[in-house]
Amino acid sequence: MKKIFSLIVVIVLAITLVGCKKDSGDYITVGLEADYPPFNWYETSKNDYNHPIHGQRNAYVAGYDVEVAKFVAEKLGKELRIKMIAWDSLSPALTTGEIDLIIAGMSPTEERKLTIDFTNPYYTSNHVAVVLANGKYANITGLEGLRGSKGMGQKGTLYADLVDFVGENHGATVQPVADTVPLITTSILNGGTDFTIVEKPVALGMVAADSRLKIVLDVTENIFNVLDEDREISIGIRKEYELKEDINNILATITQELRNSWMDTAVERAGN
Repeated sequence: MKKIFSLIVVIVLAITLVGCKKDSGDYITVGLEADYPPFNWYETSKNDYNHPIHGQRNAYVAGYDVEVAKFVAEKLGKELRIKMIAWDSLSPALTTGEIDLIIAGMSPTEERKLTIDFTNPYYTSNHVAVVLANGKYANITGLEGLRGSKGMGQKGTLYADLVDFVGENHGATVQPVADTVPLITTSILNGGTDFTIVEKPVALGMVAADSRLKIVLDVTENIFNVLDEDREISIGIRKEYELKEDINNILATITQELRNSWMDTAVERAGN
């Protein structure tokens, strides 16, 4: 009787595991912070371009990353699920299997590669500074113009490192980091911070959302000494992820025209 019972348990477990495996293969789960326009941002009502946030009512996310996620999921033939996860928790969520992909404006730095892997880049951009449009630093033409200013970067990102770079090399005062770009924006508008450094699409979104802000130091030269890998944005994946090659092949089919269209539209929508 005990052997028969054990056999039944094994059969039930096998059926359950097969069922779980089948279900998990039907969808792909993407993690992002939903607070990083124009790459991704939170919305409270459904429209024709955003996507529901999994597990939350009346919660949606839109932006460039969402368009990439939709495209990848469609080409993989999977249902897309998007989870809103704090920036510092994205990599742990990936390694534990809570999510399958990070599509959140993340650069494939060597430090991050110690714990997760990355696809080929899906976007490349330059870095610029953002200041008050009518402020003391609105007309600077070089990093020396930020001497004596107060700079704030985003926690856990290259932006914080670049503000540190300006502080160490050009006499700026480095303030404690903020968790999100919108918090930095508020500090600049309130006069508590003079500048931040972000990728140009993010800066465009900030200025589109509030005309009191201005982009400066928008030059072709690499004035912040940023590595190529830090200018690139890739999809975060688990080590030895079985779909890496498929996703890279999908990303290769996205034309530059389509990438530009997604970003231009995201910047416009983020400013509304």
